[in-house]
Amino acid sequence: MKITFVHNDTERTIEANPHESLLNHLTPGGSQDGPCLNGRCLRCSILLGGRVVPACSVPVFRVDGMTVRDISGLEHDSLFRDIRKAFDKIGVNRCQEALPALIMLAYQLLSEVSIPTDAELRDYSRHITSRCISRDEFERATRLAGRVQKRRRNEQPG
Repeated sequence: MKITFVHNDTERTIEANPHESLLNHLTPGGSQDGPCLNGRCLRCSILLGGRVVPACSVPVFRVDGMTVRDISGLEHDSLFRDIRKAFDKIGVNRCQEALPALIMLAYQLLSEVSIPTDAELRDYSRHITSRCISRDEFERATRLAGRVQKRRRNEQPG
């Protein structure tokens, strides 16, 4: 089956079994080394339709005609940069294995609501499966990034 999708601003067309994992088509040479391959670790997180999902559990037919962003596709986004800085300041960056998924969870939340409530933060932090970062640290870093984004929007002329 021919599948066409946009991956980080680049249109791609692949020939694949429709039920094959998307992860096999996003990483060089196939699936990445050491992922859980069951979707629980979120190491292979992508944004699909604005939602964070593990690429290993997405069949390729689901992305036909859609836009897929992985962590590298967010690097030029100001929200991404603010989240990165907030994570660095709080110390969330020490968890390199889980960092992309954590950033993408924060990105999704802050894209939906600029200043999340405690309940919204708790709802997102429940997805954290890493032992090297606490939910509290994730919530503090996400709050900080939200405040920085709000201040940035308020400073913009218009």
